[in-house]
Amino acid sequence: MSYFAAAFARSGDEWVASETDLDDVETVEDVVDAVRDVESDDEIVLVLVEEENWFGVVRVEGDEEPRVYVSDGAETLRSPVGEALVSELVEEHRLAAVVAGDVGAELPVVPATDLDEDEDEPVELPAEPIGEAGLLNDLGIRAEDLNRLAKAIGTSPAAAVTFLAERLGFAEALEAVH
Repeated sequence: MSYFAAAFARSGDEWVASETDLDDVETVEDVVDAVRDVESDDEIVLVLVEEENWFGVVRVEGDEEPRVYVSDGAETLRSPVGEALVSELVEEHRLAAVVAGDVGAELPVVPATDLDEDEDEPVELPAEPIGEAGLLNDLGIRAEDLNRLAKAIGTSPAAAVTFLAERLGFAEALEAVH
């Protein structure tokens, strides 16, 4: 599957875009490493990813843990880039089930490489938005709006990414790299 990914960072009063190669990423930390060189005045870097059936947003702020949101958890697992983006979300869902004492619940299974189990163990995520929907709240896109965009019937991932870029003020930067 082909994908488009770009990193956006503020420089002064404008956003600067850089198309991002995520071909070799395996985890969300690899995604963060791929955009470490992007210069940002306020240390905020947003990575927007679009594939045929989903879009994702990764927010990187300095040394803090990356924050991730994807429009369709199940669809992300159909591509290596998607698997990388949700790698930590899968682990968080599994741990939440263990803490709640609901080990047998219909929750995602962590890839075998993380559990030292059979490598053919399936990974399952819901066919709905997952991650931190509020990761753009302070930039003017509320969690409810992001979820509504993800669930909008007929909205293509490309249109969703364009909408986000317009609302966040970097539509021209997106157009320059897309």
